Amino acid sequence: MASELTTEQVTAALATVNDPEIRKPITELDMVKNVDIAPDGAVKVGVYLTVAGCPMKDTITKNVTEAVSKLDGVTSVQVDLDVMSEEQRKDLQTKLRGGEPAKEIPFAKPNSLTKVYAVASGKGGVGKSSVTVNLAAALAAQGRKVASWTPTSTATRSRGCWACRTRPPRSKT
Repeated sequence: MASELTTEQVTAALATVNDPEIRKPITELDMVKNVDIAPDGAVKVGVYLTVAGCPMKDTITKNVTEAVSKLDGVTSVQVDLDVMSEEQRKDLQTKLRGGEPAKEIPFAKPNSLTKVYAVASGKGGVGKSSVTVNLAAALAAQGRKVASWTPTSTATRSRGCWACRTRPPRSKT
Protein backbone atom coordinates (compact mmCIF):
# COMPACT_ATOMS: atom_id res chain seq x y z
CA MET A 1 0.00 0.00 0.00
CA ALA A 2 1.34 3.44 -0.95
CA SER A 3 2.01 5.93 1.81
CA GLU A 4 -0.47 8.75 2.27
CA LEU A 5 0.24 11.95 0.34
CA THR A 6 1.30 14.84 2.61
CA THR A 7 1.27 18.61 2.40
CA GLU A 8 5.05 18.55 2.86
CA GLN A 9 5.44 16.40 -0.27
CA VAL A 10 3.26 18.76 -2.29
CA THR A 11 5.13 21.79 -0.95
CA ALA A 12 8.46 20.15 -1.88
CA ALA A 13 7.14 19.61 -5.42
CA LEU A 14 5.99 23.24 -5.57
CA ALA A 15 9.50 24.34 -4.56
CA THR A 16 10.63 23.14 -8.01
CA VAL A 17 8.28 25.61 -9.72
CA ASN A 18 9.88 28.97 -10.47
CA ASP A 19 7.98 32.17 -11.14
CA PRO A 20 8.77 32.63 -14.87
CA GLU A 21 9.53 36.34 -14.53
CA ILE A 22 11.23 36.52 -11.12
CA ARG A 23 12.98 33.15 -11.65
CA LYS A 24 12.72 32.04 -8.03
CA PRO A 25 10.65 29.22 -6.50
CA ILE A 26 7.05 30.18 -5.84
CA THR A 27 7.41 28.75 -2.33
CA GLU A 28 10.23 31.23 -1.54
CA LEU A 29 8.15 34.09 -2.94
CA ASP A 30 5.17 33.28 -0.69
CA MET A 31 3.04 32.68 -3.76
CA VAL A 32 1.52 29.43 -2.45
CA LYS A 33 -1.76 30.34 -0.79
CA ASN A 34 -2.80 26.87 0.33
CA VAL A 35 -2.61 23.15 -0.36
CA ASP A 36 -5.60 20.84 0.13
CA ILE A 37 -5.35 17.08 -0.33
CA ALA A 38 -8.52 14.99 -0.57
CA PRO A 39 -8.54 11.36 0.61
CA ASP A 40 -8.83 10.20 -3.02
CA GLY A 41 -5.56 12.00 -3.97
CA ALA A 42 -7.12 15.07 -5.58
CA VAL A 43 -4.90 18.06 -4.83
CA LYS A 44 -5.98 21.71 -4.85
CA VAL A 45 -3.23 24.30 -4.84
CA GLY A 46 -3.96 27.99 -4.31
CA VAL A 47 -1.40 30.26 -5.95
CA TYR A 48 -1.07 34.01 -5.61
CA LEU A 49 -0.23 35.93 -8.77
CA THR A 50 1.74 39.13 -8.28
CA VAL A 51 -0.73 41.17 -10.33
CA ALA A 52 -4.23 40.79 -11.75
CA GLY A 53 -4.12 39.78 -15.40
CA CYS A 54 -0.64 38.26 -14.99
CA PRO A 55 0.54 37.33 -18.50
CA MET A 56 2.28 34.23 -17.10
CA LYS A 57 -0.74 32.74 -15.32
CA ASP A 58 -1.11 29.89 -17.82
CA THR A 59 2.58 29.01 -17.51
CA ILE A 60 2.39 29.03 -13.71
CA THR A 61 -0.75 26.87 -13.76
CA LYS A 62 0.87 24.39 -16.16
CA ASN A 63 4.12 24.20 -14.17
CA VAL A 64 2.31 23.72 -10.83
CA THR A 65 0.10 21.02 -12.34
CA GLU A 66 3.08 19.18 -13.84
CA ALA A 67 5.15 19.33 -10.63
CA VAL A 68 2.36 18.09 -8.35
CA SER A 69 1.14 15.44 -10.83
CA LYS A 70 4.51 13.66 -10.61
CA LEU A 71 3.88 12.70 -6.96
CA ASP A 72 2.76 9.17 -6.16
CA GLY A 73 -0.86 9.06 -5.09
CA VAL A 74 -1.99 12.22 -6.91
CA THR A 75 -5.15 11.55 -8.92
CA SER A 76 -5.83 15.12 -10.09
CA VAL A 77 -4.52 18.66 -9.65
CA GLN A 78 -6.60 21.82 -9.52
CA VAL A 79 -4.84 25.19 -9.42
CA ASP A 80 -6.84 28.10 -8.02
CA LEU A 81 -5.35 31.50 -8.83
CA ASP A 82 -5.69 34.57 -6.62
CA VAL A 83 -3.96 37.96 -6.65
CA MET A 84 -1.60 39.31 -4.00
CA SER A 85 -2.80 42.20 -1.90
CA GLU A 86 -0.90 45.47 -2.00
CA GLU A 87 0.71 44.55 1.34
CA GLN A 88 1.78 41.10 0.06
CA ARG A 89 3.23 42.70 -3.08
CA LYS A 90 5.20 45.24 -0.99
CA ASP A 91 6.50 42.43 1.22
CA LEU A 92 7.63 40.56 -1.90
CA GLN A 93 9.38 43.65 -3.25
CA THR A 94 11.19 44.10 0.07
CA LYS A 95 12.21 40.43 0.04
CA LEU A 96 13.52 40.72 -3.53
CA ARG A 97 15.54 43.83 -2.60
CA GLY A 98 17.16 41.82 0.22
CA GLY A 99 15.46 43.88 2.91
CA GLU A 100 16.78 47.18 1.54
CA PRO A 101 14.31 50.07 1.56
CA ALA A 102 12.82 51.17 -1.75
CA LYS A 103 14.78 53.88 -3.53
CA GLU A 104 13.04 57.22 -3.53
CA ILE A 105 12.41 59.14 -6.71
CA PRO A 106 12.55 62.77 -5.56
CA PHE A 107 10.37 64.19 -8.34
CA ALA A 108 7.70 61.51 -7.78
CA LYS A 109 6.81 63.04 -4.42
CA PRO A 110 3.49 64.94 -4.36
CA ASN A 111 5.13 68.24 -3.29
CA SER A 112 7.83 68.17 -6.01
CA LEU A 113 7.89 71.02 -8.48
CA THR A 114 9.43 68.71 -11.10
CA LYS A 115 7.04 66.97 -13.46
CA VAL A 116 8.06 64.48 -16.14
CA TYR A 117 5.99 64.07 -19.29
CA ALA A 118 6.70 61.35 -21.84
CA VAL A 119 5.57 61.48 -25.43
CA ALA A 120 5.73 58.02 -26.96
CA SER A 121 4.46 55.91 -29.80
CA GLY A 122 5.13 52.41 -31.07
CA LYS A 123 5.59 53.80 -34.57
CA GLY A 124 7.95 56.28 -36.15
CA GLY A 125 7.03 59.37 -38.11
CA VAL A 126 3.89 60.26 -36.18
CA GLY A 127 5.06 63.62 -34.82
CA LYS A 128 6.42 62.79 -31.36
CA SER A 129 9.19 65.39 -31.66
CA SER A 130 6.73 68.05 -32.85
CA VAL A 131 4.35 67.28 -29.99
CA THR A 132 7.25 67.41 -27.53
CA VAL A 133 8.44 70.79 -28.80
CA ASN A 134 4.93 72.26 -28.78
CA LEU A 135 4.22 70.92 -25.28
CA ALA A 136 7.50 72.37 -24.01
CA ALA A 137 6.80 75.72 -25.69
CA ALA A 138 3.30 75.88 -24.17
CA LEU A 139 4.64 75.12 -20.69
CA ALA A 140 7.44 77.69 -21.12
CA ALA A 141 4.84 80.27 -22.19
CA GLN A 142 3.12 79.66 -18.83
CA GLY A 143 6.37 80.60 -17.09
CA ARG A 144 7.54 77.08 -16.33
CA LYS A 145 11.17 76.00 -16.59
CA VAL A 146 11.35 73.42 -19.34
CA ALA A 147 13.88 70.89 -20.57
CA SER A 148 13.26 68.71 -23.58
CA TRP A 149 15.15 65.73 -24.96
CA THR A 150 14.45 63.53 -27.92
CA PRO A 151 16.68 60.74 -29.21
CA THR A 152 15.31 60.70 -32.75
CA SER A 153 17.52 61.49 -35.71
CA THR A 154 14.93 63.95 -37.07
CA ALA A 155 14.92 65.93 -33.83
CA THR A 156 17.37 68.43 -35.34
CA ARG A 157 14.39 69.75 -37.32
CA SER A 158 12.75 70.68 -34.02
CA ARG A 159 15.36 73.35 -33.34
CA GLY A 160 13.60 75.63 -35.79
CA CYS A 161 10.50 75.47 -33.61
CA TRP A 162 12.32 77.03 -30.65
CA ALA A 163 12.99 80.70 -30.18
CA CYS A 164 16.43 79.93 -28.75
CA ARG A 165 18.94 82.58 -27.79
CA THR A 166 21.72 80.03 -27.87
CA ARG A 167 22.28 76.91 -29.87
CA PRO A 168 21.06 73.76 -28.09
CA PRO A 169 23.85 71.41 -27.00
CA ARG A 170 24.57 68.48 -29.30
CA SER A 171 24.61 64.91 -28.08
CA LYS A 172 28.01 63.22 -28.21
CA THR A 173 26.49 59.87 -29.19
